[in-house]
Amino acid sequence: MAKGAILRDLKRARRSGEPVRVSREIDCADRLDAYVVGIGRKWVLLHTISDELHLDGHSAIRLRDIKYATRSGWKGAAMTHRALALRGECVRPLAGVDLASTAGLIETLTGAFPLMAVYIEKIDPHVCHIGRAHGITRKKRLRLQEIGPAADWALTYSTNKTTDITRFDIGGGYIDALHAVGGDPPEC
Repeated sequence: MAKGAILRDLKRARRSGEPVRVSREIDCADRLDAYVVGIGRKWVLLHTISDELHLDGHSAIRLRDIKYATRSGWKGAAMTHRALALRGECVRPLAGVDLASTAGLIETLTGAFPLMAVYIEKIDPHVCHIGRAHGITRKKRLRLQEIGPAADWALTYSTNKTTDITRFDIGGGYIDALHAVGGDPPEC
């Protein structure tokens, strides 16, 4: 699908308040069912829907990676929207998130959330790195102090090129649970 058509579909979905199914041009990348809550020059912000049909955090994905974002072909969209409304779950946009640049996105997400999940799906689509961002190096690498699945903090930073990052997740059940158990990171 042409990028202009994708952008029109995203804007239409944001205006309508209806959920979309987003597929990306990355082999083995997750398909995301979500509400579009922000569109920037480089990034799109989604309020994601879990497989259990609950709103579950937000995902920022690169606009250039989107293959399609539409309700067509997703027969469960209307039912999903109704189920969320009946449960009283409301879509929440995030104010002040910079979707124009990767550095701005990282800075605004770090200021608003204690943890983020970082995906480098073109390199390894099956892994995400969760932790607290500690800025970007001069070589444009994100410094992340990671928290493991047992909520134990690393005492060093991992780094990934910002150009390799394809997705950020913030909020949501798993990430919030890691923070609740692990707390804030110790000094490195």
